[in-house]
Amino acid sequence: MPTIIVTGRHRPHEVMFLILSALAGGAFVLGAKPPTTVEQLVDTWVLWTWYLLLFASGAIGLVSILLPDTYRALVLELAAMHGQTAAPLLYGLALLASGRPEATFAVAFCLSWAVASAWRGWQVARGIRAVKQAGERL
Repeated sequence: MPTIIVTGRHRPHEVMFLILSALAGGAFVLGAKPPTTVEQLVDTWVLWTWYLLLFASGAIGLVSILLPDTYRALVLELAAMHGQTAAPLLYGLALLASGRPEATFAVAFCLSWAVASAWRGWQVARGIRAVKQAGERL
């Protein structure tokens, strides 16, 4: 019977982004005033989608950390990474579409975050396949 050892699932930067996403998204969903900087450059629906995706993916990702079952934890983490990819991608593209030079750093940050989350999602999907294959061999 093969032994599966999962190491490093909870990288500090990933946990930090999940916590920040859940807190920021939750705060704005509950009525906190958004900063009045680059957010003025996007439509209200983009902001609400951004906040809801941040909150949901952050909360789902944090729940995945608490689960003892590796397979279920990875499935939830993958769901969180979908949201962590979609939220900054949507926001970054909306800022890019504004054509304003003051949004350049925010666009670069959001698109980099989306790529990093997509990469992590790919890693998690590989982990899910490995756990499934190992389970089938038992």
